Amino acid sequence: MKKYLFCILIILGQSLFSQESSLIFNKFNLSVFNPAYVGVNGSAINLNSRVQWLGVEDAPLTNYLIIHLHEKKNASLGFTIQNDRVFVENKSQITIDYSYKLKLSNNSYVSLGLKAGGRFFNVNFNKIPRIFNDSNQSISSPGNYFSPILGAGISYISKKGFLGVSAPGLLNSIGLNQNQDWELTNRDYTYLHVSGGVYLNLSDKFSVNPSLIYRSIPRQPDLFNSIVEMDYKNRFSLGSVYTNNSTMAFFFKLKSKKGFHIGYGYEFSSASDMQAIKNSTHELMLRVDLKSKKKSEVNKDSEIDNNIETQENE
Repeated sequence: MKKYLFCILIILGQSLFSQESSLIFNKFNLSVFNPAYVGVNGSAINLNSRVQWLGVEDAPLTNYLIIHLHEKKNASLGFTIQNDRVFVENKSQITIDYSYKLKLSNNSYVSLGLKAGGRFFNVNFNKIPRIFNDSNQSISSPGNYFSPILGAGISYISKKGFLGVSAPGLLNSIGLNQNQDWELTNRDYTYLHVSGGVYLNLSDKFSVNPSLIYRSIPRQPDLFNSIVEMDYKNRFSLGSVYTNNSTMAFFFKLKSKKGFHIGYGYEFSSASDMQAIKNSTHELMLRVDLKSKKKSEVNKDSEIDNNIETQENE
């Protein structure tokens, strides 16, 4: 029984300390980690679903709904709804994101961002299969908790690339209840998120867009995501992702002339460790660009996506 309980706590502990998911389609989800990216890709509605370790019961499942509204007077407003479910844990968070542009030149600007919202967390130990029917206080549910979210970020955007630094959670809050059998030290930690990328034109139709994502969370190894994307005429792209936690991914994305984006990513473990989970991860992305009523903004596409086209036309 003690061995069984120990395994449960190990799995749960890994879940509790994983504050944010690692995403394949980072470029369309950067505002989740850095509010200064709100509006950089234009106004849009974005859906992202990540199914991790397919075939493993109660494996991580993450869903995002991201809405970026039209820019007004250099300011952009966004909303993010996120839900993470894994094993006995269910976490939902809702945030409002705000960014303001400070123009540096015709081709570059700095964006300042703020994030505010709340995280709702539930751990239901009643879902754990019991060996005995009698209730065991040692594995009783620690309950629910709510923690506020406050974050800030800054980004630099130009036609040649982008760079951003943020602290998505500035408030260190402790959640979950404790009882006479144990003391829980679960905490929402402040962490650092750095992202950057460049645009390299190979011809008038093809470009290569490498980028790097770095994340540092206390009590966890630093995470690096290196992404290389090959783009054709800003309509079709193929890419790969490599992380330092022994995973690799490949993805493709299609974009229609009417502003519909659809993407699929496949991630797998490259670890040689026999104890590593080898099951694959699948990620789907759907984005719909919102058109402004103003004629001057009707054909406005993503600023990051169109940086390459701008360079080609010069």
